[in-house]
Amino acid sequence: MTNCSGLVRNEQMSATGNNSEGTTSGKPCPLCNISPVEILTEFERWKLVRTKTMKGHKERLMLFHKEHVRTLDEGSIGEAYLLLMQAGAKFFSYTNKWAIFEPVYATVPDHWHRVASDLDEQAQDYGQILKTPRMIIDNHQGTVSRAYPNSQTSLQSNPAQ
Repeated sequence: MTNCSGLVRNEQMSATGNNSEGTTSGKPCPLCNISPVEILTEFERWKLVRTKTMKGHKERLMLFHKEHVRTLDEGSIGEAYLLLMQAGAKFFSYTNKWAIFEPVYATVPDHWHRVASDLDEQAQDYGQILKTPRMIIDNHQGTVSRAYPNSQTSLQSNPAQ
């Protein structure tokens, strides 16, 4: 793991020529360089920000790991989803349903993160939303379900007690 503090640092190139805190293209990682003023809230291992592009949504959030890591263990992924669900309950209180998306269309695939947004049918990326595996959270019924593209099935949990 590499520190992702966003501070000026000496970066070493790996044997493959990749920057350890950059992307596989060798460019600096945009998530490692997010300005502190953009951070909505910070957790022990995570940062929550609004996405740079809102794509027509009223709210669009991204939770990312403080360390520059591409993959995480199952427990850390669970922690991330729980934190994003807690934050989403506040930030998406204006809508019935919102979702956390799998990174199928991620523009920064080398740094672990998840994006969450409302499910506004008028949003610029609504077509992409329908093609993306996602966890759908219903604020009013207290349910969580999974949606898979090209599948008519969706798995739903019991309402939160």
